[in-house]
Amino acid sequence: MTLRNKVFGLPQVIGNSRFPMNSAYRYAVQIEIYGSTCLQPFNLYDSIKVTMKQNVYDYSFEMRRTRKRNITFGLVLALSVILFLTLLLNLVLFPVLVRSSSMDPDIPKNGAVFITPLVRTPGRGDVVYLSSLDGEKIPAPKAFVNRIVEFFTLQQYYPFGHTNRISGKPMLRRVVGLPGDQIYMKDYVIYVKPRGQSQFLTEFELSDKDYDLKIYSVPAEWDGLVSSGNMDTITLGKDEYFVLADNRIEASDSRLWGPVQHSVIKGKALLQYFPFNKIRLF
Repeated sequence: MTLRNKVFGLPQVIGNSRFPMNSAYRYAVQIEIYGSTCLQPFNLYDSIKVTMKQNVYDYSFEMRRTRKRNITFGLVLALSVILFLTLLLNLVLFPVLVRSSSMDPDIPKNGAVFITPLVRTPGRGDVVYLSSLDGEKIPAPKAFVNRIVEFFTLQQYYPFGHTNRISGKPMLRRVVGLPGDQIYMKDYVIYVKPRGQSQFLTEFELSDKDYDLKIYSVPAEWDGLVSSGNMDTITLGKDEYFVLADNRIEASDSRLWGPVQHSVIKGKALLQYFPFNKIRLF
């Protein structure tokens, strides 16, 4: 097959001032196939515009440099945000979603609070964040990815497990006994004799935090189980804290596991931010 193209109507010089760049000139392309001839309209100016748009970065050093600068800025910004969130979530403040009713009525199920790891020595009545009491740690890279994903999904998704441990789970509990205290429980209320004091007072009389308990009547056969409302006197040793759930009927706490060590306390609750009708500082 033989093809021969001829363009008619082109100016003498292309690419200089004689080329009509400000207007769209149409030209005829003569295509000869087996001796037959046909004329086809051809918009040369539009073709040149498309070619220039496609290859503009090939010809403009300034535009290439600007594009490279924008890409570099975007990468630096993304890395800076990730670094900032990592430091924030590990060193300053992180959110915790309460998935049970253990801290009812003050912190309901599906409530959310901010925890600061900067305060790990709690006072009486403080709500603290406890690490899991058993289980194997998730490797640091997976824990890092978990933290980033849970932040952006509002703790709805954890790619490497629901908690920072493969078994067991962290939890919120309220500190009712400090090192050196003598404590006992009667009808779900803790009585405390601080070290150096001569008499027992209720947990509410000693705490400067206001909080409510969830207590209701239970069958007699429940006595002696986790939800038992009575406990004999014990003395807390050095570095030991007695922690309880505000829901004294349905939750596990130091009545089951005993006092917790200071190393188990990973932070203190600062602010409840959900539900919105219960927003408050602790």
